[in-house]
Amino acid sequence: MRVLAWCSEKGGTGKSTSAINCAVALAKSGSRVLLCDLDPQGNASLVLLNGEPAEPPSAAAVLLGEADALDAIRPTGTPGLDVLPSALDLADANVNLTGAIGRETRLRTALEGAGYDFVVIDTPPTRSLLVVNALVAAEEVMIPVEPSLFSLAGLGALQSAIEDVRRYLGNPGLRIAGILMTRTRNDNVSRDVESQLRTAFGDLVFKTTIPTSVKVEEAHGRFASVIDYAPRSPGARAYQSLATEIIANGRTQKRSGPGAVGSVPADRQRDADRRAG
Repeated sequence: MRVLAWCSEKGGTGKSTSAINCAVALAKSGSRVLLCDLDPQGNASLVLLNGEPAEPPSAAAVLLGEADALDAIRPTGTPGLDVLPSALDLADANVNLTGAIGRETRLRTALEGAGYDFVVIDTPPTRSLLVVNALVAAEEVMIPVEPSLFSLAGLGALQSAIEDVRRYLGNPGLRIAGILMTRTRNDNVSRDVESQLRTAFGDLVFKTTIPTSVKVEEAHGRFASVIDYAPRSPGARAYQSLATEIIANGRTQKRSGPGAVGSVPADRQRDADRRAG
């Protein structure tokens, strides 16, 4: 089971959109996928549950130990894709976890033996116990970056959080699986940001980039993934390409070991961390 946490400490990077469409594309490739919605805004849950609010229990109850994950997980309209939904009480759960025993490992414990090929975690764009739970549960971190210098500046803070989880919270294998350029445009700003990212992080930057697309916004308004709403659109094709890359990187890692594409040696990861900071 591969656990992918979509994280960004800056809003507006297309994080939830990428988590949704990544999960849908992976499911359509034949994988069994669970999307865990740890963002209190609940956008991923709304899309995958066709705009309907989640019935209790939700992710908050699972994190607080009030329900088992299997009781909270819901099927979606996409075969092979389930969702552990967010609800309004998730923000309160973040506060209530503060004094709880094992507060950082609640999600990892809940997902043990879940039996999916992929678990995709959507997180809030803040430093919180919800994000920490996602990082402790995950093996791989996916970082969406829009073509903005402010997005680049936020990478250092996220790198610091990842390193803390590696060192202090029992997840030394946590790694950045990829940095995804989102909302790209055919202009100098997009090209400059992409060039800086590829210079600093090399193969950590996905070959796939996600273009700005009105179809993505239209899909949101209809509580659908862009893959289902406009399957031939540039945005849908890009997310399908991303899923292919993610699957291929996982196979390369298993075949070639720690030095493979998608698995970064520790010394190179540290060098990238310093450049980002």
